[in-house]
Amino acid sequence: MKRSSKPSRDDFFLPDFCAVGVVFMVVMIAELFAFVLVLAPHVHGDFWSELSLVSLFVQWVALSSAAVLCLARPRLRRLGTIAAATGSYLLLLMVAIVVSEAGYRLLHYTAVSVDGAPDHLLFLLRNLALCAIVGAVLLRYFYVQHQWQSNVEREAAARLQALQARIRPHFLFNSMNTIAALIRDKPDQAEAAVEDLADLFRATLVDGQRPVGLAQEIELVQRYLRIEQLRLDTRLRVEWDLQDLPLHSQVPALLLQPLVENAIYHGIEPLPEGGCVRIQGNCADAMITLSVSNPLPSEAAATRRNGNRMALDNIRERLAYAYAGHASLEVIREEGRYQVRLRFPAAEPER
Repeated sequence: MKRSSKPSRDDFFLPDFCAVGVVFMVVMIAELFAFVLVLAPHVHGDFWSELSLVSLFVQWVALSSAAVLCLARPRLRRLGTIAAATGSYLLLLMVAIVVSEAGYRLLHYTAVSVDGAPDHLLFLLRNLALCAIVGAVLLRYFYVQHQWQSNVEREAAARLQALQARIRPHFLFNSMNTIAALIRDKPDQAEAAVEDLADLFRATLVDGQRPVGLAQEIELVQRYLRIEQLRLDTRLRVEWDLQDLPLHSQVPALLLQPLVENAIYHGIEPLPEGGCVRIQGNCADAMITLSVSNPLPSEAAATRRNGNRMALDNIRERLAYAYAGHASLEVIREEGRYQVRLRFPAAEPER
């Protein structure tokens, strides 16, 4: 759905009923429930009159319940899940009784009851039973939704950790071999490479669930490329084209570096003459577009280096999770080049 340093997601199954979006959802659900009640077989009389009365009563119950849960939420969240659910359920039933009693008295003392007011006890029991059923269903839905959301977050964190674990050994071994080869003949370059390697791994060891600045992500890629440049020398050429990117924007960690690593591993290393990795980016209509492209090797070379696509799948899933479906990852093959294009909002990730 925004943060840079805000606390982690509220670990409580009840939504925040003080939020405008949640209140709107409550109103819509209540109105749909009113339609169901009016369309029930036992309801007779003018449809619109029945709908107006039922909608008014249901909205009273729904909004009163939302207000009570909004006020009680800080105390409920300090309880255990079972105690909080039980307390929430009892509050809903209490609201139903109070609003039903108020509604009955209003009907009884107005012109609406000319044809006779409904039986008092039957009216209260019927409304209480309906609220008990609907309340139980909604509380169960909120709990299941919370559990699902928690599982999605844990899975996203596990996938990011798996991606980091894949990057570190592969890149570490290559880098250490390069540094060992430079120590005797080019000690200054070897020392600079060690510093870049230390800074690179310091960046990748931070909490991967927290977003990072786009400038920080680009710097991470530059450190990685400096080390790979020592190993591949003139075989690796890099072209940067970053047009007015909002470098202060927050993005999911490890967004670009795995793509650049794939471009070198699958596109540059298999070619004896090497090639050029192009990193491009721009921002238009509050959407950031980043792309990494590399030359396509021959089919034989590509087959020998056929990856498991874990990095691409991981980034695609993390983008979808971080930006609630408003981001995309596209793979393009054209003019002898392989390009991965990312597109996501310039605003910070919602989660």
